[in-house]
Amino acid sequence: MKLSKRHAALIATGIAGAMALTACGGGSGSNDSGSSSSSGGRVIYGEATDWPENLFQGISAGNATSTQNIMGRVLPSPFIVKPDFSVVYDKNLLSEEPKLDTSGGGQVITYKISNDAVWSDGTPISADDFIYTWKAQRSADPADGGCEGVLSTNGYANISDVKGSDDGKTVTVTFSPSYADWQAVFGPIYPAHIMANDDPATQCQTFTTGWPIADGVPSDISGGPWQVLKKNIDVGGQVIVLTPNPKWWGDKAKLDQLVIQGIGNDPTTAVQGLQNQELGVIYPQPQLDLVDQVEALKPNVTSKITFGLSFEHLDFNTSDPNLADPNVRKAFAMALDRQEIVDQTVKQFSSDAQVLDNRLYVNNQPEYKDNAPEEYKSQNTDKAKQLLEQSGYTLGPDGIYTHPQRGRLKIQIDTTANNPLRQTTIEVMIPQLKKAGIEATFNANPDIFAGADKPTSLEAGGFQAALFAWVSTPFVSANQSIYYSPANGLGQNYSRTGTPEIDQLLAQMVAEPDPSKAADLANQVDKKLWDQMATLPLYQKPTFIAYQSSVQGVEDNASQAGPLWNSEQWSQKQ
Repeated sequence: MKLSKRHAALIATGIAGAMALTACGGGSGSNDSGSSSSSGGRVIYGEATDWPENLFQGISAGNATSTQNIMGRVLPSPFIVKPDFSVVYDKNLLSEEPKLDTSGGGQVITYKISNDAVWSDGTPISADDFIYTWKAQRSADPADGGCEGVLSTNGYANISDVKGSDDGKTVTVTFSPSYADWQAVFGPIYPAHIMANDDPATQCQTFTTGWPIADGVPSDISGGPWQVLKKNIDVGGQVIVLTPNPKWWGDKAKLDQLVIQGIGNDPTTAVQGLQNQELGVIYPQPQLDLVDQVEALKPNVTSKITFGLSFEHLDFNTSDPNLADPNVRKAFAMALDRQEIVDQTVKQFSSDAQVLDNRLYVNNQPEYKDNAPEEYKSQNTDKAKQLLEQSGYTLGPDGIYTHPQRGRLKIQIDTTANNPLRQTTIEVMIPQLKKAGIEATFNANPDIFAGADKPTSLEAGGFQAALFAWVSTPFVSANQSIYYSPANGLGQNYSRTGTPEIDQLLAQMVAEPDPSKAADLANQVDKKLWDQMATLPLYQKPTFIAYQSSVQGVEDNASQAGPLWNSEQWSQKQ
């Protein structure tokens, strides 16, 4: 893809914008100034994914990788996922490791919050924040006091009570039924004193509206090493400048500023930014030309490919007249040669890439099992045609099937804008599908991850098929909101289908305390999902990080924690 003038100007104007924003602050180190007493300079991180429209992670509009990158070290969480996918408690937020008590046959967790832990306005982080975070996300059913806009109730729906003691510094959480991945809950914690309201309708509206990016974070609040000040947000220039939180009680951020600059996913933009030292760190969608060009920048630039917990997949919208028919969804999947898709995309720059045959685990996790039925192992055009004809489709003279009621079998595949790797993926699919009589088209949808107010978004349901990635955590229970029937709340189930049997297995999976039994249940869920065929896994997605060799402390974290997971430890080599 050639570099457009718009993208060529993006880095220059964005960095200038960042300088201007920085200059607005003084040097007093106060909360108003947006600076600290450290003299560590700044690093510019090039954000290659879609620029967020909302900074609140509890709703669909804030469910974006870019939002996580910005807010991951702004809001506190009890546990941290490390690059090796191990989970450790946050020793800054908590004074000791949380205690799990199952002696009474139930599941009770006790958290001890550090006496030093405060929000950036000086308000102590307390049990009130845990209570609010739970109550706001325990249900998506308004009849049950919940908010429809809640992205996920995973884990929160299992909590029966949260109590505070010791002036709010001890939090006791009771799960009923138990929740195997309890360490994933309360990530992140939201500020009750900013968001809670005695009126349920008002509180629900506050939660559902979230934090539109132009408005910044309410009261510039932070409970982590970085803060986001509203004045340091340039929406038009796609720039956010993170500055050290002056009330942070842990080790101070080593940098004066971490500038997050939207650069899009044009490989030339990323490479030029590194080559010209306009960018310090990038984390783009890896693709062959990009990887090769960055490799050529050694030794000034360091880079690494990692296979993490994200995977590329297709979602089929079962409210579409054609895709409501399971035979059509299965025919679509059988028509694809997923090995060729891998060979023409991610295998171009990593020989380790392979087809993914599981939705709940990726290839390099020990719990992974290949659950794909034989008919999906390779391209099965003849079987795909048989299924379509069973459902009343007739092959036309142009080689495309039509249906007497549903019309021409034409499926638009939506994906993120400015993403060459995904565009190539769909371009490989189109001729494969045509062999089976399915007409497919490519559509770059800039609103794909937007809220329900955008009619073509995943949440609004205005799509037929969508290609995107799930960025996972080590906690398999996080999948519940993706595959739970919409009757339980849409959550992240953008395919809009499910079965009571899958729901039951998911409920058992998240409540099972034995990891091996939970993994067995998860693989049972995946087998049922193959029967349903509302989603189709393609491949485990590699991540690619590159950075100026002068930037120290950078370490890829190929989980949902992302590359900025330890950004407060980054420094510039003097």
